[in-house]
Amino acid sequence: MPCDSRKVSASKEAFDCTACGACCRCFPIFAGEADAQREPRIREEARLLEAHMRSEERSYRLFPLPFLDCCPFLRENLLCRIYESRPRVCRRFEVGSDQCLEARRRIGIVDAI
Repeated sequence: MPCDSRKVSASKEAFDCTACGACCRCFPIFAGEADAQREPRIREEARLLEAHMRSEERSYRLFPLPFLDCCPFLRENLLCRIYESRPRVCRRFEVGSDQCLEARRRIGIVDAI
């Protein structure tokens, strides 16, 4: 279901993405080979998927992984350690989108919009 662009625009102003990290803590995060080429640390921190499960955008799983409660690149201050070279899926995630609102709801962040 496409999100309402008015809701996203209003939400972008209302949400502070640098103080949240919800998307990094509740949704599966996958990275492709192009992401790993751009950011080599992905290969070190992520789990390589079995060959039959890989696709162009899904070669490595960053979250969930055993013993981690968030993406391995999310710092304690809720900022991304690899923001400039983050995976494509993270670049496409829109602040204030329906997915963003769901992530925030899942971890207990409630915003008035």
